[in-house]
Amino acid sequence: MDPLQAKHQMTLAEFRSLRDFIYAKSGIFFSESKQYFLENRLSKRMADLKLKTYSDYLSMLQGFQGPVELKHLFVEITTNETSFWRNPPQIEAFQNIVLPEAARLARERGQSRLRIWSAACSSGEEPYTLAMICQDLKDSALRGLSVEILGTDISEKVLAQAGDAVYNSYTLRNLTPEQLLRHFVPLGKDLFQVKPEIRRFVSLRNFNLVDYPAYRQLGTFDVIFCRNVLIYFDEAVKAQVLKGFHDLLHSRAHLLVGHSESIHAFNTGFELLHFSKAMGYRKRT
Repeated sequence: MDPLQAKHQMTLAEFRSLRDFIYAKSGIFFSESKQYFLENRLSKRMADLKLKTYSDYLSMLQGFQGPVELKHLFVEITTNETSFWRNPPQIEAFQNIVLPEAARLARERGQSRLRIWSAACSSGEEPYTLAMICQDLKDSALRGLSVEILGTDISEKVLAQAGDAVYNSYTLRNLTPEQLLRHFVPLGKDLFQVKPEIRRFVSLRNFNLVDYPAYRQLGTFDVIFCRNVLIYFDEAVKAQVLKGFHDLLHSRAHLLVGHSESIHAFNTGFELLHFSKAMGYRKRT
């Protein structure tokens, strides 16, 4: 083994200490089978910082440089594989069922604005997908309502990418040529930027889902998307996050989670909805 590699090998004790620190700060839990993953993700950062041991890195995180370094840590440990129109049956259910229902309920409550939260929005593909749908429905199902889509993520790096709103054809692969033409400006070199009229629906914010007191600063929502995130949390954190969502949703408002995620085990005050080839949840009255 390369001497530099050996110098940066993570011990089990170091793994457990780092894992516990990460869990406390983010709610993300790494089992012991993930030791190599964590070591692999952090080794370059260790080299950049010229640190010899993972204990040294943990000491930095716990010291006065901690708040700044924590932002780098979140970038390294989070997975951000996403795309436009991800899980098409669920997006189509949002377009054809959830959004018109949310608009109807908003009008009944006397609202003039409909709010959607894309939690853990990564580099922006999800909130801009929702914005494209809202743009298409603004003169029909959404007539008379303004729409605000809040995209949040723990990683400032991916939020910066979302702010640029520039994407390549791989992440746009689920869109039709007509959608691409209608909602994007080609920049050349296989790059496309979301048009301003779509971007205006979306605001972006750095937010940690385990910062439970901060939830109340976000206001109330008509729909919350939190897809492919709950799988990284243990049951205690899931329960708290779901309670946070429940508290911020209007009565009978919708929560959409990843297709492989179930919240059935939690007494959360949500009822399960079955769509065509997809599912979602609705807050009980």
